Amino acid sequence: MATLTSSSSLLLSSSSFNLLPLSHSSISRLSFSSSFHSSSSLSILPHSSLSSKRFGTNVGLSINASAAEKKKVLIVNTNTGGHAIIGFYFAKELLGAGHAVTIFTVGEEGSDKMKKPPFSSFSEIVSAGGRTVWGNPAEVASVVGGEAFDVVLDNNGKDLEAVRPVIDWAKSSGAKQFLFISSAGIYKLTDELPHVEGDAVKADAGHVGVEKYIEETFDSWAVFRPQYMIGSGNNKDCEEWFFDRIVRDRPVPIPGSGLQLTNISHARDISSLLTLAVEKPEAANKSIFNSVSDRAVTLNGIAKLCAQAAGRPVNIVNYDPKAVGVDAKKAFPFRTQHFYAEPRAAKTKLGWNGTTNLPEDLKERFEDYIKIGRDKKPIKFDLDDKILEALKVPVPV
Repeated sequence: MATLTSSSSLLLSSSSFNLLPLSHSSISRLSFSSSFHSSSSLSILPHSSLSSKRFGTNVGLSINASAAEKKKVLIVNTNTGGHAIIGFYFAKELLGAGHAVTIFTVGEEGSDKMKKPPFSSFSEIVSAGGRTVWGNPAEVASVVGGEAFDVVLDNNGKDLEAVRPVIDWAKSSGAKQFLFISSAGIYKLTDELPHVEGDAVKADAGHVGVEKYIEETFDSWAVFRPQYMIGSGNNKDCEEWFFDRIVRDRPVPIPGSGLQLTNISHARDISSLLTLAVEKPEAANKSIFNSVSDRAVTLNGIAKLCAQAAGRPVNIVNYDPKAVGVDAKKAFPFRTQHFYAEPRAAKTKLGWNGTTNLPEDLKERFEDYIKIGRDKKPIKFDLDDKILEALKVPVPV
């Protein structure tokens, strides 16, 4: 049976487990980002937040780039999916902090993929003093021309076969620290949420094998497990899926009750966490970090926030995938069960604080959506139509 919903969406603070209505003043919460200054002082900013009720008062640390050791960093960056944006933001942040950066993108520079974001904006990295190269990660030594690096980040491989050549080369070439972008998707389903570092993971997940090999190979390492990401340049359809329907006045079919909780983080927050690990290697050493926002959002809430960003109404239709005969994995861009983690280690070990603000960040994404003219492009909604027809929900012509 279809359920039309118009109730207020909910954001959840993972550190307090209080459900907060969208209009609640807590959305305008304080947040802190890493900043770098020319002086060599260390500033300690006491920050009392909801999380202090569970974990004590958090302390935000701001380290001056000039005081930190300048490092040479290699970013091995994927050429597909949502993770590509991580390398782009990370490279720009490192360069802004005075580090030397080479970003190694998988594939060929002249490929069609490089015409799309974030790759089409790599000139920003070059103009900031960074280096961009392309090639096969299995041939990393020849691609980087024998250059050595202090830190290597693999933001590409999903299994040991893909990442081992990079790990082995980094070790043999004298890299001091190895960082790896894993995934929060490796956590086993649990009745106790949010996921925290140390929770059980799927033993057969490819990322798990990589994490174990890094631990065995390097003395200084850190692993990062992101969830869903947002940010200008992201080329994986998530929020766009909602915009596609909202701007065309189509119903937005969401499986289940729509109250399932998930987590969306801005790429700048993942970048700031990675930068802290580079500049505070001892604090980050031998650690796993959930690279996520400290707020959860309902699936229905995402639709409402996207509509708010677009300045349009939204017609949400909740449904049972089995009852209408569709595979929810093909019909919807998010997992359909509760799936969200908490950045506990990032806060306690590195003094990290996120800045993700979905109501505002989605406005940025909608501007990008309009800028590329996607609101005018023809899009097929075959699965949507099957769902809505089974529910007898009318679709505007």
